[in-house]
Amino acid sequence: MVKPAQTRASVSVVSSALSEGRMLELAEKAAMSGDSDAGRFRVEARTPHSTTVSLRDHIEGTELLRFDVKTDRAVGRTTARTAITFFRTKEGGVNALVPMAKRKLLGFRAYEAFMDWYVSAVIREDPNAIVTLVDGKE
Repeated sequence: MVKPAQTRASVSVVSSALSEGRMLELAEKAAMSGDSDAGRFRVEARTPHSTTVSLRDHIEGTELLRFDVKTDRAVGRTTARTAITFFRTKEGGVNALVPMAKRKLLGFRAYEAFMDWYVSAVIREDPNAIVTLVDGKE
């Protein structure tokens, strides 16, 4: 199945001196500071190596978007990566004629704000971190 291009948007921290726990704390803080008109972020689950966050609309609480932040630690360096695992797109009308790869994710702007905040927070705490941001645009 072809997925919308925006589903490829992610943050990759290739190398950081921060601990896995701190990376996940920063991800949770980034999510909580990223409220938008589309909805509100909520931490759904947390393990020592990952955090799952969802974006739910303000009115019905319907899940619009879900993503994971996964970490790993090896040779004294931490890596982290975000990945969208669930999404909704606009349905019906003219949008039904748009190919799936070109459809826009509901709540994507909030996810972009999360990614920007997360990158800034990691760099602020570890200026030597190597961070890559994939914007998910074609």
